[in-house]
This record gives sequence, structure tokens and C-alpha cells, in this order.
Amino acid sequence: MALTQTLGNRTYTYSHCLGSLFAFTGPVDLALGNKGVVYVPSRGPDPGYPQGGLQRWTKWDLEEDVKIVDGGGQGEEDGQFLWAGGLALDQDENVYITDEYLNRVSIFATDGTFLRKWGTPGSGPGELQGPAGIRFDGDDNLLIAESGNNRVQKFTKDGKFISSWSGLGDLNMPFGLHIDAKGDIFVADWGNNRVQQYTAEGEFIRQFGTSGSGAGGLSRPTGIATDKDGDVYIADWGNNRVQVFNTESEPLMSLYGDARELSKSSATFVNSNPDFVKARKRADTSKEWTFRRPIAVAVNDDNQVLVIESISGRIQVYQKEEDYIDPQFNL
Repeated sequence: MALTQTLGNRTYTYSHCLGSLFAFTGPVDLALGNKGVVYVPSRGPDPGYPQGGLQRWTKWDLEEDVKIVDGGGQGEEDGQFLWAGGLALDQDENVYITDEYLNRVSIFATDGTFLRKWGTPGSGPGELQGPAGIRFDGDDNLLIAESGNNRVQKFTKDGKFISSWSGLGDLNMPFGLHIDAKGDIFVADWGNNRVQQYTAEGEFIRQFGTSGSGAGGLSRPTGIATDKDGDVYIADWGNNRVQVFNTESEPLMSLYGDARELSKSSATFVNSNPDFVKARKRADTSKEWTFRRPIAVAVNDDNQVLVIESISGRIQVYQKEEDYIDPQFNL
């Protein structure tokens, strides 16, 4: 499997991976904070997992590959979760996290301090049922994809209802959300194996993908991102890949994962235990390279593509090269 992939004038080079299962246990989203920082909500192996602390969010240093802050915890009290969902950051980098089971949004300061919560269960305007993906628009209003009510709702950051819509042909368990630089809204229509794009007012623009595993086929898409060139990245969860589309919804290429080496944080843990070192020398680690249920994707200002995996609990990083030139060989 190549570490560099080129198609036309687009080239992606695998860079490195970050984090570990001990940092991200069952991660479900990925949000970029200030330069060099990401936020990840995790919800453990399964609902109601008996060991507390797995329902949480983590602020992570990308350069040092270490945890900065942990927030949350398992339970129904303030600042706790039973089924953590999407994570979004407001303009002050306060952390907003949905809870699909408790049907609420919890808000934290960037240092992990719980601030407040809001949300009422139900199916009426402004009520929540299975809130999952969550993102802020340019006006600092909050959009939430509801897997239970099959719709997207818009709120003020304080939880006041603004509007809602259900999409062209109806949404079926929508999961991830993304808002691009123009304000267009992308929804991972999980149950329909597609991504739908809308204007800021909720008017349908186009669809990305159809059910399947070939080029352009999607199986339970979960996360979306766009880069500064307008290319669209979809976490194709069921097909264990990230697909890249152009602005007209044409599939370009797929990334499958290239993590041939451990992350810095994982290597530190493994190398501190001689038994782990010996076990890894005996094992076929090539099975670790590829994506295992990629669930969210983000693209930073440097055109780095960050992909987090729900099973492997790590972030793989690709660099989208600009002005790439194929190497010349004299044979």
C-alpha cells in the first residue's frame, strides 16, 4: 500500500499517527481547536460500560502527542454522559457535546470545567431525540443532527430553537455534520448511505455517494470535512476508508490508512513494557496499518487531513501536497 497517492493534481502523503486506545476509547468525533490542538469525545466500547470514566472528552496536543485535559465522565449528573455524541467549539473555544441517550447538550470550558446544559427530550420543535452531530455556523448558532427525529435543528448557543428541516427524500438516522467556509451544511445521512449538502437555510444542493463499496459507494457514512480547495472528505465507516470527492460530488480517490508505525504516545507505553515489545515482534502488525471504522475527519489550515478511528482509537494524518512533482529517475 503506497504512502503517497496521486490522482491528477491531487497528492496525499501519509505523515504519522497520534493518540492510542488509552487516550481515545470509542471516539465518535473530532474538532479542531487552536493551532496544534484537537478535541475528541469518546464513549467507550458499548453503552453502559461498567468502568466509569470512558464517557469523556479529551483535549489533545498534536505536536507532543499528549493529553492536555480530560472532561466529562460516565453518569447522568451534570457534566456526565451516558452516550456521548458530537463535539463542537464556539468562538471562545467552549466545548459543546451532545448526549444521544440523555437527549441534551453539555457545555464545558476549555479547561474541563462544566458550565451548563440544555435540552428537552421529544419530537417537537426545539426538542431532542438522539442528538448526534453538532457544529457551529458563522453566526455562532448551533446545528444538531438528530438520529432519533431524522432532522437537523438550529439553535442559539444557549439552546433557543431557531429552525429545523429534514432534507430531500428524508434523512434516516443522520449522524455527522460539517459546515464549510461558504456556510453550506453537509449531513452524513447514515441510514441512507449518502451525504447531503444544503444551503445555510436548509435548501438541498446535491448528494454525495450511493449505497455500495465501489468508487463513490458509501456504507454508513459518519463524518465529513472540506478543505480550502473545496474537496469533500467522507468517513466511509462501513467500508473502512475515507473517500475524497470534488465539489460536484464526483469521487476522486480513497484513503485506507497507512499507520506502519506506532504513535509517539503508543510507542512510549509499549516500550515501557518488555512483554509488549516481545509480543509485537512476534505479531503480524501489518493488520494495524489500515483504518478500522474511521468515524470522523477534519482538515486544518495546513491542508493536513486528520482521520480518527473508532476501533483503533487513533488519529492518522495525511498531508495534501501543493505543487507536488513526481520524482524523476534516471534509469
